[in-house]
Amino acid sequence: MFGIIVVLAVAVAVLAVQTVVMRREIRSMSRQLEDLSAGRSEKKISLTLVDARLNELATQINENMELQKQLRIDARKSEQRLKDSIAGVSHDLRTPLTAIIGYIQMLERSGLNGEQQEKATIILKKANAMRELVESFFELSVIESGQSELAEEAVNFTNIVSEAVVDFIPRFEAAELEPDVDLGDKSLYIAGDTTALGRIVQNLLSNALKYTAGRVKVALEERDGEIILTVVNEVRPDTPPDMERIFERFYTGDDCRNSGSAGLGLYIVKLLAEKMQGAVSASLENKMLSVYVVFQEEKNKQA
Repeated sequence: MFGIIVVLAVAVAVLAVQTVVMRREIRSMSRQLEDLSAGRSEKKISLTLVDARLNELATQINENMELQKQLRIDARKSEQRLKDSIAGVSHDLRTPLTAIIGYIQMLERSGLNGEQQEKATIILKKANAMRELVESFFELSVIESGQSELAEEAVNFTNIVSEAVVDFIPRFEAAELEPDVDLGDKSLYIAGDTTALGRIVQNLLSNALKYTAGRVKVALEERDGEIILTVVNEVRPDTPPDMERIFERFYTGDDCRNSGSAGLGLYIVKLLAEKMQGAVSASLENKMLSVYVVFQEEKNKQA
């Protein structure tokens, strides 16, 4: 009887030890999985205990993680190939489109009658829209590929905004709009890339002009060491923007895409602003859409 008790006691002790060890190994596997999921480690799951069941589980997990890793690599390669293709096609289309637009403009000045002039104007409008799409796709592919480095220098942001507004005056006049512009009474400086900042302002103005129901406002101000550019437009009641998606790639706010837009304007604004340590946001209040771009003020104007 005593012998049976001893055997049972030993068995219980062995089971208790195995249970403790198994629980320790499971906790270790859990921590390793957390590190893998969070990207803190790329090591395979390892065990210190030789247990067939746990080893089989660890092997299956490692195989699955390796498969997921390879899928991510393949997806990145496919995405890069697509970006390269888009960049190549966009680049190849730019020259012939420019030539086509030039020929159409010459045709408009060649003494067309009323109906012919109207058709030529429509063709020119469509060609310009196509060129804008091509330029947007090419620009996006360059930005996302990291092929071009943005400069970081002291830039007179007031001048950039002012010049962009002046450049857009013909387009505002064609739409019979007069923007409300308030750039303050002093020059505001930020650290950034002149070309990229110009593109940000152009895209904001283009987006406001394209989707406005009648009013456009542009404001630039300094507040607590931050330079804030605000572009406001009155939204159309039939196509209110989805505020959660407004900065997404290819979002147009117009399912029919009647605007001829690829939905890249505000997405490019967001990309460029963030590359220059800026931030973007938007709000919708009383049928007025406000898009904000915020940068830190550059104190050293000679930097």
